[in-house]
Amino acid sequence: MISKRDNFNEIHDNLTKNLKIYIKAIIEKYGEFIPTKRLNQLKSIKNYDNIIKIYDYGSINGHANFDKISMPLLAESALRTISKIPGFGINKNHRTYNNDNLIINNNTFMSYLIHVFISGTTTSEYFEDLLLHETMHFCGSGGATALKEGINELLTRKIALEKNFKTNGCGYPKEVAIAYELQNIFGENIINKIAFSNNNQYIMDYLNTTLGKDAANLYEKVSLLMEDEFYKKYYKNINNYSGIFGILMKVYNYKKINYKDVYILINKYKRNN
Repeated sequence: MISKRDNFNEIHDNLTKNLKIYIKAIIEKYGEFIPTKRLNQLKSIKNYDNIIKIYDYGSINGHANFDKISMPLLAESALRTISKIPGFGINKNHRTYNNDNLIINNNTFMSYLIHVFISGTTTSEYFEDLLLHETMHFCGSGGATALKEGINELLTRKIALEKNFKTNGCGYPKEVAIAYELQNIFGENIINKIAFSNNNQYIMDYLNTTLGKDAANLYEKVSLLMEDEFYKKYYKNINNYSGIFGILMKVYNYKKINYKDVYILINKYKRNN
């Protein structure tokens, strides 16, 4: 929530300062994988003030495209409601992860809600927990599918761990786990390349050329299976995940996602290759 010491101008200024730091770090770590046109656009940014927009678009999630990063004003009212529950903020030092379990963990959005309550998360802190993931998208890392979101979050966690950047460590845990499996199979550079490639045919051609037809087929099938499961169990209700009831529905629906068929495919590929 917003305290007397914390107003939206201050929040925006702090987010903008961190955005500049994050973009520079992302270019340093992943620049060789970012398409030249987008890389040049990022390097030529002179005014960072207009990139981050804080407004109510009916969601508590962050959003990003190549033009802006959106932070959900709706989160402020949700935090105000949660803050009225006795025990809010009982441990300001509570964290959702440590250096050993940031990349792969069992955190979910429910884990994050518990953290918000225990730590007494402010609106400013809530936005900061979203910013790095959304900055990755702003820099060109895709998020149009469940798998691409998992890859984006994997890259987010890796740079957060390396640079000690703030993130929530709770986003897309099931998708991150599969992205990590594919990273172990394909190699880190391949996954980084896929992250910043937003043309599926290009990705398929790239995998065919670098790793062969079997790898390309695995990626395509995994992506399609994940997208079907993610949409049916979770994403089709995305517009209903607002307010306290909506947040609970978001948690419940995500819990229903089961990628067992994806793991069958992955394990089969590992046995045969």
